[in-house]
Amino acid sequence: MSFQDILSFIGGITLFIYGITLTSKNLEIFAFTGFRKFLNKITSKPIFGVTLGALFTALIQSSSATTIMVVSLANSGTMSFENTVGVIFGANIGTTATAQIIAFKLTGLGLPIFALGFLLSFLSKKESIKAIGNAIMGFGLIFIGMQFMENSVASLKDSKFFTDLFISMSKNPILGVLVSALFTSIEQSSSVTIGIVQALGAQKLIDLNAAFALIIGANIGTTVTALIAGIGTNIQAKRAAVSHLLFNILGAIIFLIIFKPYLSLISLTSNDLVRQIANAHTFFNILCAAAILPFTNQFVKLVKKLVPGEETIIETGTKFIDKRLLKIPSFALDALKKETIRLMEIVKGNMELVWGMIIKNTKKPIQQVLTTENTINNINKEIQAFAPLLVSQSLPKEQSVEVNLYVNVSSQIERIGDIVKGTAELVEEKVQVGANFTDQAKEDLMKMLNIVNGEYEIIMQNFDDFNIECFNRIEGIEKEIDKMEVDLRNAHIERLMQGVCKPDAGIFYLDILSDLERVSDHIYKIAKLLKKFYKL
Repeated sequence: MSFQDILSFIGGITLFIYGITLTSKNLEIFAFTGFRKFLNKITSKPIFGVTLGALFTALIQSSSATTIMVVSLANSGTMSFENTVGVIFGANIGTTATAQIIAFKLTGLGLPIFALGFLLSFLSKKESIKAIGNAIMGFGLIFIGMQFMENSVASLKDSKFFTDLFISMSKNPILGVLVSALFTSIEQSSSVTIGIVQALGAQKLIDLNAAFALIIGANIGTTVTALIAGIGTNIQAKRAAVSHLLFNILGAIIFLIIFKPYLSLISLTSNDLVRQIANAHTFFNILCAAAILPFTNQFVKLVKKLVPGEETIIETGTKFIDKRLLKIPSFALDALKKETIRLMEIVKGNMELVWGMIIKNTKKPIQQVLTTENTINNINKEIQAFAPLLVSQSLPKEQSVEVNLYVNVSSQIERIGDIVKGTAELVEEKVQVGANFTDQAKEDLMKMLNIVNGEYEIIMQNFDDFNIECFNRIEGIEKEIDKMEVDLRNAHIERLMQGVCKPDAGIFYLDILSDLERVSDHIYKIAKLLKKFYKL
C-alpha cells in the first residue's frame, strides 16, 4: 500500500465521517419531532421503544448519538431506565441502514447526489429545504468517501501481512471481534467500521466470515461512547449505558455460537459480498433484539444487579440541560426549554411559600426560601452558560431565536426570584420586631397577591401556545397592579392619619406592595418576550 493510497484512504474515511455527520445534523431535527411525539408511548410496550430507536437512528445515521441522547434523558429524569432499554435495542437496528445504503453501490453517483444537495441548499430560502439539501450532500459525501476507500485498499491484495490477517480473522472470529472492537472504540463509530469492512469486501480482500467477526466487534466497540457519556451521571443513566454494552455482548456470544450456520443462511440472501455484509449486520441486530426483547424484565433486573443503587433525582441543580445533548442540537434546545419551564415552576413554589409567610405572619419557611433561591440562581447560571454552547452548533435562525427567548425569560424569572427572596426577608424582619398589619391591609395584600399569582399562571399555562389574548390579559393585569399599588399606598396613608395603622408596620407594608408591583413588571416583560417570539 503506497503513501498515496494511505492518504487516499484517510481522505476517504474523513469524507465518509463528515458525510454521516452532515446528514445526521440536518436530519436530526425531523427525527426529533417524531421522537418527541412518540416518547410517551414507549411506556406502554418495549416494542414501541425498539421501533422508535430504530427509526430515529436510521434517520440520523448514528447509534452513538441515539445512545448519548438516551443516557442524557435518563440522567435528567425524562426517561426511566426501563424505557431506555427498548430504544437502545432499536438503535442497534437503525444503525444498519448505512450499510444497506452503501450496498446499493451508488459510489459512482456520489458527485451528482452531492451536487443535487448543494443546489437545494444554495437556492432555497427555507431553512427546512436547506436542511434537506445539506443532508443529501452528506449522503453524496458518504458515497464519495466509500469510493476513495475502495480504490485505496485495492493494493492490499498484494500485501501478505493484510491477507494473512484477514485469513486469521476468517479462521478465528474472536480475533476479528477483538480487533474491530478496539478500532471502533477508538474512532467511536460502528458505521465507519462497517463502511471500511464493505470497502474491503468490494475488493474481495475479506470473506464473509472475517467480515461478520468485524461486524460483531464493531457493535461492542460502539458502546464505549455511551459508557463515556454515562460518567458522572445518575444511577439511571449509568444503567442505560451499561445495558447497551451488555446487550451487545450477549448478542456477540449468541452469534459466535451459531456463527457458521448463521452465515450459511446469510450467503443465500445475495450473491454480492457487499450486500451479504450489510444483511449480516442488519439481521444480526434484528435477531438480537427479537431474542432479548421477550426477556426485557429479566434483562432490566440483571442490569440493576450489575449497577446497584437507589434511583434518586437531585432537585438542587439542573435537571434537563446536559452538554452531552449538544451533539443533537434540537434535543439540547428542547432540554433548554424544559429547564426554563422548570425554573418557572421552582420560582412559583417559592412565591407560594413567601405569600404564605405574609398571610400567616410567620418566618418559619425562610430557610427553605433561601435554599431554593440558591437553586434558582444556579439553574439560571447554567442556562446562561449552556445557551452559547448550543448556539455555537450552527443552529438554524429560528432555533437561535428560540435559544435567545429562553435565555431572556430565564433572566426575568431569576429576577422575580430575587424579589421574592427580598420579600421573605422583609416578612422575617417584620415578625421578629412584632409588627402587625391591620385586617384591611391583610385583605388588600391578599387581593394583590391573588392577582399577581393569576398573572404568573397565565405565563406558565400558555408558554407553549402564547397568543394575543394572553398578552392582552397580562397587559391589563400589569396596569391594574400599577394602579392598585398607588391606591393601596394612598389608603395606607389615610389609615396612618386616622391612627388605625402603626408606622413600624407601614414600612414593611409599603415595601411588600412595591415588591409585588415589581414582580408584575417582570411577568409583563416575559409576556412581551413571548409576544415578540410568536410574532403576535
